[in-house]
Amino acid sequence: MKQFSLMCALLAYGLSQAFPALAHGDGTHEDSAQARFETLVALFETADIVGKPAIVPCTLSGGTKTTCFSITTVAAPADHTTGPFCPRRITDTASQAGTWFKDGEVYDVDGSFIQRLAEIYDDDQWQMYDPETGKVTVAEGTLGCEVAGDPTSADRYKNYCVECELQNMAAEVTQTYVIPLHPSDASADGEPIGHFSGIGLALNGAKFDAPAPLDLILGGHTLGPFDDCGGHVNPRSGYHYHGVVGCGPQVDADVQDHAPIIGVAMDGYTMHARTDANDQEPDDLDGCRGHEIEGLGYHYHVNAPGENQITGCFKSEIGCTLDDPAGTCDASNVPERPARPGRPERH
Repeated sequence: MKQFSLMCALLAYGLSQAFPALAHGDGTHEDSAQARFETLVALFETADIVGKPAIVPCTLSGGTKTTCFSITTVAAPADHTTGPFCPRRITDTASQAGTWFKDGEVYDVDGSFIQRLAEIYDDDQWQMYDPETGKVTVAEGTLGCEVAGDPTSADRYKNYCVECELQNMAAEVTQTYVIPLHPSDASADGEPIGHFSGIGLALNGAKFDAPAPLDLILGGHTLGPFDDCGGHVNPRSGYHYHGVVGCGPQVDADVQDHAPIIGVAMDGYTMHARTDANDQEPDDLDGCRGHEIEGLGYHYHVNAPGENQITGCFKSEIGCTLDDPAGTCDASNVPERPARPGRPERH
């Protein structure tokens, strides 16, 4: 027994040297890795999980070697249906179509919106419906998923409304999220949000994604509407959110009346709803849309959905989003496309 205890101690020491524990957790006290792991497992109990969550070694975006929470989910919300997205006729109402973001606002992509595109964008090149029949030009089914998976294809499908439905994808998409158990502070200015990692994971197992490339999509006179929950589908990420409108499960925060937890960011901090029980947004958020308060520590509050920017940046080094659940997370060696220029001020 003494020999076994000595071996365990030596193993623990070796792991601590290879993957040193980080100093602080996401609350007001230091959690053990196991306690934090159990907290995260409980938060995602309603998600459609593949296999079992695990504690794994990982290398964060700044090169820090540590331990992470690994969870694989089906890339679809476990608690609400998806769609609709594109209207089919210019007589369709808001209930028959999705939404779109413009100038910080959320618009219904109903038939009237399609009719008024040239006016809305002050560009007479918009013509997304047949004036004689009123039928909207839609890329749907397998073609819709192909176009949704490649935004640069917008030039080949001008004046199309593009939608990809989960049932039209070639295979079920899963994604593995490898998130530090304890955040490790990055630079004082925060770490920019890239396109591949996403922002975080909603409690229902769907991805909180980086800003949608609206300029690229609109440049081809196309639309890729979101549904009423602020999400849409592509073949790589499955269903994912670009705005947060209140869909999905929520967990009460440990501070009374504070905005509830709705997810966990890729740097390990919790993500909370935009407003609290009194419909008030915190007035002390930093450029990443986070703040620190007694009883909760540092955490994020999501942005208004029309901003197309769920949070502003990462406070700390991030983990990985992997297509292969057996893959190893080294976020310091991920080929990221440049982040969107600039960070919006808090609204």
